[in-house]
Amino acid sequence: MECAKGMMAKIPYVGFKPENGLLEQTPEFYVFLVACLIVPMVLLKLISRPKYKLPPSPPAYPITGHLHLLGKLPHQSMAFLAKKYGEIYSLRLGSVPAVVVTTPDMAREFLQTQDKCWASRTTRIASAFYFSYNYSGIAFAPYTPVWRNLRKICMLELFTQRRMEASQAVRDEEMHYMIRNVLNDTGKGQPVDFKLKLNSLTANVVARIVLNKRFTGCVDSTAEEEAEAHEFKEIIEELFILQGTFMIGDYIPWLRPLDLGGTEKRMKNLAKRIDAFLDGIIDEHELKRQKGPIAEEDKDMIDVLLNEMYQQDPKETHKIDMNNIKSTILNMFAGGTDTSTVTMEWAMSELLKNPPIMKKLKAELDAVVGKDRLVQETDVPNLKYLQAVIKETFRLHPVGPLLVPHESTHDCEVAGYQIPAGTRLYVNTWAIGRNPKAWDRPLEFDPERFMTGPDINIDIKGQDFRLLPFGSGRRGCPGIPLGLLIVQWTMATLVHAFDWTLPEGQDPKDIDMTEAFGLTVPRAHALFAYAKPRQAAHLY
Repeated sequence: MECAKGMMAKIPYVGFKPENGLLEQTPEFYVFLVACLIVPMVLLKLISRPKYKLPPSPPAYPITGHLHLLGKLPHQSMAFLAKKYGEIYSLRLGSVPAVVVTTPDMAREFLQTQDKCWASRTTRIASAFYFSYNYSGIAFAPYTPVWRNLRKICMLELFTQRRMEASQAVRDEEMHYMIRNVLNDTGKGQPVDFKLKLNSLTANVVARIVLNKRFTGCVDSTAEEEAEAHEFKEIIEELFILQGTFMIGDYIPWLRPLDLGGTEKRMKNLAKRIDAFLDGIIDEHELKRQKGPIAEEDKDMIDVLLNEMYQQDPKETHKIDMNNIKSTILNMFAGGTDTSTVTMEWAMSELLKNPPIMKKLKAELDAVVGKDRLVQETDVPNLKYLQAVIKETFRLHPVGPLLVPHESTHDCEVAGYQIPAGTRLYVNTWAIGRNPKAWDRPLEFDPERFMTGPDINIDIKGQDFRLLPFGSGRRGCPGIPLGLLIVQWTMATLVHAFDWTLPEGQDPKDIDMTEAFGLTVPRAHALFAYAKPRQAAHLY
């Protein structure tokens, strides 16, 4: 009894008043009581948590984990860490567990051997939440029956040879517009801004194929059409900026409500603009549908997706809805415009930096295409050296150096390590492309490596894990045929139609090849060069 009284006498520091009942105590006492209940539960959870044999890991800070190690160019920092911790290692990015792999063998293990376990996406990225309609699009949706249904539609209806042939006239027209724009700069005596020209081309091609709209309007556009094109351009530019912005709340969730820097507020506002814009586009397509059947050659991708949605079996339990359609439209722009533009700007940078390679590519184009016409899409399969140049660009300058992160759906074992469900996977294709065990002279831009020897028939569609520009497995890019064609044909056209020279005083070897990081990895500084027509004037 005396002992109990002694203990009670020590409790007042939490505000306990023995003369009051339990429901009449001070706030401090209730805080103390809650702590007494919760702390043992937390400790019990920590003690009972399964112990995993994880891959090696650098020392981590409390709360932030390894975020401080990523720097401004995470793919380069991760490649550096691999030199110390090996081909597979683990990170804790705030509260996000992650593994990083940097060799072809490890990439194969995750993306092929255990593909099903790693076929999902994270649902903890704010930009994907707002711009993928709560993770409902083809790129960022988790691995679910609805996603599998959506991917099947993309593969069987959207990115087919028949659909490619139906949109050929669109690509021809937009290529002609780009050539005329380059000539316009030439006439003014000013250098060509490659990123500006290439982005306009790819955005217009994708916009017309997906929405039946031009990204920058037309010469004979009405004021209303120009306003719509301008709004669309603003939306897409802001979308790319915000998707590439680092948000601490994606990794430390309890900081997300603070919205440090106001980025999430911008995302919310842009998401509303996007939704309103897409509603208007879809309303136009709905009116077109009401007027009667649409000819196959007149269908854009929205028409196809709407048809698929309305023709679904009512008994189907995994139907796609309007959010799936809207999100997939945005995914197509992110996957079909910026990536192609960045790849081509890097390719032209390497050609200007290596004049002998440029000369050899011109010789192939002159031999295959000649000088009495411009390059056509049908020429591309015969341009082997061009294909080698693009492959080498993919190897040395992957625009998605960490791919889109995968996430495990259940516990698994890889290379003797136990990796828990919910772990994020980064496949560092930038490091793989520079791995001396995978490539001879890995830092040298040499298309010849793909012209002879064992690499002559290397696959770039996800079967050779040394070169993964489009990913691999279930989450590989479904738009490979269109994306690859645009890159190859555009580069062939630019080199065949024009001679390119650097601004006065700039030497090829001094071209700045510094990278910037965002949604993709573009050049840190835009590339400029002067163009001079190579062919007869009537061809332009």
